[in-house]
Amino acid sequence: MIITVEQLAEEVLSLPNEARALLADRLVESIGSAEDGYVRQLWM
Repeated sequence: MIITVEQLAEEVLSLPNEARALLADRLVESIGSAEDGYVRQLWM
């Protein structure tokens, strides 16, 4: 079964705040340090 980004987002948004924050941290870390400055600007 293939899940779309929209379906995944809907599932993730139903998680408790702490779980969503942990997932967000892991996603940002997965982007890599080369993009780190750019990602930090987006978060601001």
